[in-house]
Amino acid sequence: MDTDETDVAERPLFLVVTIRPRLDRLDAALAQLLELRRIALTEPGCVFMHLVRPQDDPTVWMMLEMFRSRDAWDEHMARPDNIAGNRILTPLLREPSDLRLCDPL
Repeated sequence: MDTDETDVAERPLFLVVTIRPRLDRLDAALAQLLELRRIALTEPGCVFMHLVRPQDDPTVWMMLEMFRSRDAWDEHMARPDNIAGNRILTPLLREPSDLRLCDPL
């Protein structure tokens, strides 16, 4: 691994996840997202995770996340409880979530 790859692996990773819950399953989707958030916040690699709603479109939610590194996020995504929780969440959504990985400037 060269220096640039090492830097990428070790620098913080930010995520913006756009979530479109089914309008007839809002309560269930919210409960599941809050449970996923609760579990993630116990992980040492998770710095923060906030579920927010844009003021101009309350039918779209966003999860704003920060992990200590890409490796920490990869570990988070591979956790059995995260995989199972996302399996529960999937039918509560209108479409798959849009996930954007972001680097600090």
